[in-house]
Parts: sequence; C-alpha cells; structure tokens
Amino acid sequence: MSLKNLSIFSLSVLLFSVFLVIYLNQENSKKLNRIEQWAKNNQIKVDKSTKAQKFTIDFDEKEWNLLKQKLSLTRFFTSLKDVPSFDFGFDPDYARELVEYWGNKFDWKSQVEYLNSYPQFRISINDTIIHYVYYTTNPTAEKRINILLLDGWPGAFFGFYKAIDFMEKNYKDICFEIVVPSIPGYHFSTPLNKKHNPVETSMQFDALMRYLFGELAHYYIHGEDWGSIIATTMPQLYPSRVSGIHITMPITSESNILNNICSLLLPYVPSLFLSDQELEHEFSSRYSIKSKLWKFWDEFGYFHLQATRPDTVGHGLTDSPVGLMAYILEKYSSWTFERLNKISGSKDGGLEFFNKDDLLTVCTLYWMTNSITSSMRYYANSFNAMLEFRKQNLDFFSLSVSQTVPVGVQMNLNDIFVTPFWFIKSRYLGLIQYKIVEQGGHFAAFQNPELTVKCLVDFITQVEYKI
Repeated sequence: MSLKNLSIFSLSVLLFSVFLVIYLNQENSKKLNRIEQWAKNNQIKVDKSTKAQKFTIDFDEKEWNLLKQKLSLTRFFTSLKDVPSFDFGFDPDYARELVEYWGNKFDWKSQVEYLNSYPQFRISINDTIIHYVYYTTNPTAEKRINILLLDGWPGAFFGFYKAIDFMEKNYKDICFEIVVPSIPGYHFSTPLNKKHNPVETSMQFDALMRYLFGELAHYYIHGEDWGSIIATTMPQLYPSRVSGIHITMPITSESNILNNICSLLLPYVPSLFLSDQELEHEFSSRYSIKSKLWKFWDEFGYFHLQATRPDTVGHGLTDSPVGLMAYILEKYSSWTFERLNKISGSKDGGLEFFNKDDLLTVCTLYWMTNSITSSMRYYANSFNAMLEFRKQNLDFFSLSVSQTVPVGVQMNLNDIFVTPFWFIKSRYLGLIQYKIVEQGGHFAAFQNPELTVKCLVDFITQVEYKI
C-alpha cells in the first residue's frame, strides 16, 4: 500500500472513529448509570458505633527465630555458566548472598519499630478485616485534603512511608488526611476465608473513608498496580464522592473496538496517535500488539499461575522463605528496570538500587503474616468476578471512567507496559494530567517517593484550583 493510500485509509478510519466514539460514549454513559444505581442499592452501611482498634505490629521473637532457622536450612542449586544472571529468573548466586544477609544481619526488630512509626488500625467492614494507616500531616493548615493511597502486589503499605514523610515536610500549607489500607488478604488485612475482588474492595474502602470522614466526604485516590484498578473502579461506583484519581497503571479496555483498530494502525502511522515525547521514547513499538504479546509471554507466567492455581504455588512460598524472597524480589527487579539494559547479566538484577532492608522488610511482612497465598488469590478472585459481573451486565473492568472525575496518570517508562495518552483518554474520559517519568518503574512511590508525590500533588492542585 502506497503512503498516499495509507493516509487516505487512516483518515477514513479516523472519521469512522469519530462516529464510533459518539455511539460508544452514549452506551458507556448508560452502563455507568446502571453501575452507579447498583452501587447505591448495595452500599455498605457504616456503623459509627463500631470502633476501629488501634493496631501495633509486635516483634515475635519465636517466629523470627523460626524464620532464621529455615533460612539456615536452605538447599540451593547451581547457576548456569552459559546463561546470564537473572535471564532465567532470580539468580541463585545472588539468592545465597541475600539469604546470608537476611538470616544474619537483617534487623527485623528495628524494622518493626519503623513499621510502627505511623499510627495503624484494624476494623471489620462487611465481615472483612481491614488494616490501615491513618495519618494527618500539618493538622493546623487551612487547606484539607482527604487522600487514599493504594498499593498492589507484591507491595506493602509501608512502601508509602517515605512519600508521606515528603508530603508532610514539603507541603506545609496543606493538611493531608492520609489513609493507606492493606487490600483484604494482604499482610494485616487477614485472615481472609472467603473470595474477594476489586469491586468488593472498592466498596469497603469507600465505607472506610465514610467511616473516617463522614457520609458526605470527598477524597482523592492514588493507586499503583491493583491500587490503580481499585482506583478506577471506585469512581465508577461513587463518582460524586471521588474528587479525582491519580494512577500509575491505567488499564485500557480489551473490548474497545476503536482501541483495537488503532493499535493495529499504530506501528504504521505512529504520528497520528503519539506525541513527540512518546515517539522519542518508542511508544509505537512498545505499545504494538507484537510487543504486548511478547511481554505477555516473557513476563506474565506469574500472572497465569495466580489467576488459575494460586494455592499450588502458595504451598511452596508459604513454607520456603528463600522461595518467597526470590518470587517477590524478581518482580522488583524486572518491573523496575529495562531487562536488556539493567538486568540481564548483572549480579543483582538491579536490586542494589533499592535499600536492601526495605526489600527484605517486604518479604518478611509476607512471611510473618502468612499472606502470600491470600494475596495471590486476589488474581483468581478478580477474574472470576469479572466474568460474573459481565453476566449481570456490570462491566466494571472495561467501562470508561466518567469525564466528571478528573484523572492523572504517571506513566513510568520502566514499568511492565507503557500506554500512550491517546489510548488512555479513550477510557479515562476526565484525563487532565499525563506525565512520563523516565526513571520510573512499577513500584512508583517505593522507588521514587519524591517524584511520585510531586506528580500527585500537582494533579490535586490542578483539580482544586482549576488550573
């Protein structure tokens, strides 16, 4: 096909797309109204007589000694000389080094004190235990903002601690009422003996915010990983309460016809869909269908396991601390750095970029709370729920977010996927901020707390002052 004919064809597709967008937006609006009505009918009632319990993490010396004993009994395997380290997953030689440090030098007792440095609580909402951090920065400031900070897998609530500290020290004119809940099944939001999914989590987190700030409370949400999906669901349910969402993992709809057509065209006419900055960072190749299929093959083995057989892999990770460590920290490596440039062949897979104690605190939290399996079940539960909700014509996982809800996106270049502005805008209709972060990875606040806070506060300021 000649360039002229390709241009005519592309223009025709765009004109068709305009009419398709109008039709899809009308259908989307009807479906969102149905979801909002469903949410009103099923809203969790907040019982103010229920008291949240102050929660303090205990240093359990017996469990800590048992963990060290298990580490000392680790059976290692040999590395391959003709395979670069981290190409087949977590490098066995570096695993030995970390196990030695974890068992003999890591100070868990000091880390427990650090984890307790922000006030924590537990409350039962709809028969589910919710653990959360609740902290107020600069309480005398006139401007008050309620904000929900949401992490995902395999993260931890304390991954926001440095971000909270930065917010308090650098935005003294704002009082942030910060709530950091653990997703049900994660860490101290346990034990969990029934299935749970992002829609239920969204309803419970909204109930938590109403419990803390009143029925008429408005709040912002910052979400990463599963937190981005929960943050996307909450304004579908409660558009009048959510002041805005700021996310690092926007999910575009796999059933959006227009997106799929344009994804096919993208590699051939990238300038029609991409900004100069996106072109500079090769979004045309990274967002191509070929690239996405390869990424699914290369990176998503864990995803298939956790979405289908989480209990099977859970047996091994629940009983082997080194298995747990390797499984978790391999994600902190491959989701933070470009594999070919930073990981392949490097002794530590790029993990020396992080504080070693912070990484092992993540692992120790999953171990001490025995929550790795329940956290992985969230994948299977979510996909089963998606199918069930679609049967009820409640398509939370594909529908757009109303244009009445402001959206900010922090697109980290070293994350698993990058998504161009044009494609995000097709689902997040109220998108007003889109920032590309060159040194960012999947664990945004954990890796770059200062930069993530700046992006978040810039977004909130834009919404609050209509900039």
